[in-house]
Amino acid sequence: MRRADRLLEPGAVLGGALVGALLRERLALDELSPGGRLGAFRIVRELGRGGMGIVYLATRSDGAFDQQVAIKWLPVGESAANAAGQFKRERQILAGLRHSHIARLLDGGSSDGHLWFAMEHVDGAPVDRYAADAGLGWRERVRLLLPVIDAVQFAHARLLVHRDIKPDNVLVDADGRAMLVDFGVAALLGEVDARAAYTEGFVSPEQRLGAPPDISADVWQLGRLLQATLAAGTPAQPAPDIPADLKAIIACATTAEPAGRYPTAAALQSDLQRLLAHRPVSVRRPGAWGRLRLLARAHPLGLVSSVLALALFAATITGFMLRLAHQRDVAEHARATAEAINAFIEEDLLPGADPLQAGSRDTSMAELAERALARAEARLGAAPHVAAQVELSLGRTLANLGDFKSAERAFALAIGHLAKLYGPGDRRTLDARLQRERQMLDRARLTTAEPRLNKLRADVLDHLGPASPLLPEVDNQLAHAALVRDDFAACAARYRALLPHTANADAVLRADTYMGLSMCEARLGHPEEALAHADRSVALASQALGAQHPYALESKLAQETALVGMGRYDEAADVLQQLTTAFEQRYGPAHQMTLLAMHDLGLALTCAGKADQGVAWMQHAAEGRARILGTKHPWYAMSESVLGMAHIRLRQYPQAGAALARARAALGDRAEETPYVQAALLENEADLALAQGRARAALARYDEALAVGAHLYPAGHQRLTVLRLGRGLALLGAGDADAGQPLLRDALERIGTRPDCRGPQIAQARRLLASTP
Repeated sequence: MRRADRLLEPGAVLGGALVGALLRERLALDELSPGGRLGAFRIVRELGRGGMGIVYLATRSDGAFDQQVAIKWLPVGESAANAAGQFKRERQILAGLRHSHIARLLDGGSSDGHLWFAMEHVDGAPVDRYAADAGLGWRERVRLLLPVIDAVQFAHARLLVHRDIKPDNVLVDADGRAMLVDFGVAALLGEVDARAAYTEGFVSPEQRLGAPPDISADVWQLGRLLQATLAAGTPAQPAPDIPADLKAIIACATTAEPAGRYPTAAALQSDLQRLLAHRPVSVRRPGAWGRLRLLARAHPLGLVSSVLALALFAATITGFMLRLAHQRDVAEHARATAEAINAFIEEDLLPGADPLQAGSRDTSMAELAERALARAEARLGAAPHVAAQVELSLGRTLANLGDFKSAERAFALAIGHLAKLYGPGDRRTLDARLQRERQMLDRARLTTAEPRLNKLRADVLDHLGPASPLLPEVDNQLAHAALVRDDFAACAARYRALLPHTANADAVLRADTYMGLSMCEARLGHPEEALAHADRSVALASQALGAQHPYALESKLAQETALVGMGRYDEAADVLQQLTTAFEQRYGPAHQMTLLAMHDLGLALTCAGKADQGVAWMQHAAEGRARILGTKHPWYAMSESVLGMAHIRLRQYPQAGAALARARAALGDRAEETPYVQAALLENEADLALAQGRARAALARYDEALAVGAHLYPAGHQRLTVLRLGRGLALLGAGDADAGQPLLRDALERIGTRPDCRGPQIAQARRLLASTP
């Protein structure tokens, strides 16, 4: 059967209501012509067809942005009208699958009675063929599939079962990313009306018997996917030999009885990660010599020393056996912890979103986390070590979602449990306090954050000593606090002082330090150094976590900031286009990281002379920040301020004035607490007054901006020079050429040929001086 046939075979999106209601009868099928339009898309060519419909390659035709999609064009029938409501509901659920390794449903609708889907088009090879052609070893093949398993777990958390996991539905794109595609026969967990749909060779025993959709069937298929990918080879590149532990993992995943398999995709993923890290896997506990072999692979030099010591001191064997007994105790403790957490998730967290358990599909993640926090104490109070883990996790989640009040409560509960269990000076308690400060470091909490960080630093030194690995992490947060409160000189100094102490630290901490230093250097007007340190941050994070890991992606924000500082606006916009898409897929459109990328993209486009596009992105950023942070937050003020600048470029002065007024209202009487935002707003207000011919008002605003900037930037900074240029233009506009012309000459000489976001004003100044006798 061709791939297009499999995409269109009878089955159902979320259980059969969509396709099953439409395709149980012989139906007519009209064809689409190349160049024709369907919704926002233009048909390019046919990709394939089967007895149940056609798949087309299409591109966007509305000019919003470049995008290729795969259109699934479904037949028309008498029952189409009855299925329309169900189709819309299920389309929305599928559209919510925003994961960087899932090919998403992008759009859909009906045309002349035909229902259609627009899916993300992945131009790649099936994962087994890709692995064979590339001659990948078993480790590379496992690493390639780990994000796919994460994507399946992501779908399971949203109560979706894929039901057709196989190499043909895992495509590797040009960047080497494995993408899970084709949720065409996906179903709701446990939905009894789900139509039977599977592929021979990749169907679990219970699936063949028509059992309701269940997570265990996807786990079975993931095991078969692993098996098929590892077994793929060519005459020139034979399949690699695989270790016994990996065979045991596959055997567990594909055992006939669902109860004998891994309980979740995450559990399967965890064992694979342990295998890659040379650690024992849960399904094949090694003996003493097996543990030694794993240690040999993970730490070969360390093992040599250990063997010599064992040969010389027989007493070490006794100690080693005691450690093994301790590890068994630890494993039993971990098992009990995992069971308690799993019970909490299954009985308290997931039912809030399970429509089969009186929950709601429309429940947001923030609501689920808040409900879970309310129930955590009652459920886990008898196991405070478990309660602390759950509350820390919920605190991180709530902070990432912008619910800082609930996050603060979660962290406080966790820290309280840990302090009672282990003492206030224990590493675990101090680490929990560090997690709280890391997540809660927001401008609105700066007045309490830095004192708490300084107190935490003193406690770490007092209880753990200067060699504690927690100390550089606390110092990293203190440097970041200086960045957040716009003290760029202190920020750069703190990060530079920290760098020597991170030489042997975790790669992620080093990446974070280089990223923070880069951001401070860019603000100080050293974009070349900033870009070098940003590149170092991205390289460290990508090597440690993978190029598509959220932190590796976030570190690229330092790259684009440096590129903007260098005047390389188009390059910065290209980076930000990719980041905005990645963040939206990972976090959703309303997350702070997504909105930050949108804000920076709007700025870069405006500076690149594309203010019309800049306005669109900045409006998204401002509206999102208003919803999440409120209309009194300085980041919302910054988005409205830059939106005003973009409107000025388009000569849309009423809109610019309205945006700047909203920014001014957001800062209120606390503008001095946020000098970076204040200086930017004053400059934009001055630019608007100058553009409207109100030279005296512009002059006053430029003077205010220069006064703020003098405390913010070092002497000779480009921003101060551009402000003086604006002041010179205002003086000329006010009729004071004697004072204005020298200012312009000096400013233009300092600026030289480096591009600047105020390029139109710089060009205007050059023209005015050129026309002066």
